[in-house]
Amino acid sequence: MDPTLVAIIAAVVKSAIVIAALLTIFAYMTLIERRILARFQRRVGPNRAGPFGLLQPLADGMKMAFKEQIVPTRARRLVFVIAPSISVFVALAAFAVVPLGSPTTWGTSPTARAWAPLIADVNVGILYILAISSLAVYGIVLGGWSSGNHYSLLGALRSAAQMVSYEVSIGLALAGVLMFAGTLSMVGIVQAQVQQGIWFILAQPLGFILYFIAATAEVNRAPFDLPEAEQELVAGYLTEFSGLRWSLYQMSEYINMITAASVAATLFFGGWTLGGLDGIPGIPFVWYTVKVAVVLFVFIWMRATLPRIRYDQLMRVGWQLLLPLAVLNLIATAAVVAFDAPWWVSTIFSLVVLAIGGIVYYVRRRRVEPSAQPADEALRLALPKSVRLVRIDSNASAAAARQPAEVSPN
Repeated sequence: MDPTLVAIIAAVVKSAIVIAALLTIFAYMTLIERRILARFQRRVGPNRAGPFGLLQPLADGMKMAFKEQIVPTRARRLVFVIAPSISVFVALAAFAVVPLGSPTTWGTSPTARAWAPLIADVNVGILYILAISSLAVYGIVLGGWSSGNHYSLLGALRSAAQMVSYEVSIGLALAGVLMFAGTLSMVGIVQAQVQQGIWFILAQPLGFILYFIAATAEVNRAPFDLPEAEQELVAGYLTEFSGLRWSLYQMSEYINMITAASVAATLFFGGWTLGGLDGIPGIPFVWYTVKVAVVLFVFIWMRATLPRIRYDQLMRVGWQLLLPLAVLNLIATAAVVAFDAPWWVSTIFSLVVLAIGGIVYYVRRRRVEPSAQPADEALRLALPKSVRLVRIDSNASAAAARQPAEVSPN
């Protein structure tokens, strides 16, 4: 058979398998997250639908399929209908260049390479992921704008500002890895880690932390889930969506989270490898799955632990903290690579920066510690300048309450 035809057929089949796998993982990620959150909060969690609650995703899918699909009167109907599909398409497309194994896993022949456990190995793979993931904002913005709801529009604009703010930090945080690897190919980055004998998280701990924080904000996960801050925006851009359209937005969020975890596992933890380039012979994606599962657990752990931050804090972290640190890490990594210094020089620099940041944070927290200040003074330091405190004399209030009420002579 023509090798080109074999490559096309293999790409189509592997794409179908990946899409089916992502949709299945999304369904069970909802169950896993609910069970883990229940354990954190000392609850039971969903366990009634099927053995151990394993049929709960199926029950939720059937419920969404039969719920009424409401379209608001003032909505732009066409855009309102297709906006959730845009988010899902972008989320699925970003996974196309994530490798689950080596191109030579099944052999070196053209047919074996065509059926390797990856859809495409392009020489600008990481740029493809960054470009595709930046399109995710269109589905959210169009969904909020087409709803005809001012609160939905505010939530969509929040998401646009948030994603634009953190995309720059993501690109700069990954630049250090690209310098050490010398390639933009996802497969090439994994191979570079094997050849150099290290995982790039050892050489780029600061870059990994910056990427993880920025990726959390990029996929709208807690504590950065401001676009759907329900206590302020009545669920934000999702307010007017129901049924399957609402579930499509949830699907895109979870698939984006899986893609972000996959990028972290590939660029910082050696992808499918663990020592050797072939991973486990025949099933190389076992180590990849384990690493992605650990990163996903951290996402869930953060949701159970951290409160949602304010919007001004979100912007301040993105522009005044992550961006300068990413630029500083980029300059230091460029110097290490340019002068052919050992990789551990970059590690020491990252640890020093993290230690200084921890000390500064500790000192600033101590300044507003209530135990070190009078109660009113500590509260005044913690509040914004626009807030004024009013002192109420409790003794005078109690005395006024004890006085008998005057009785009118009439």
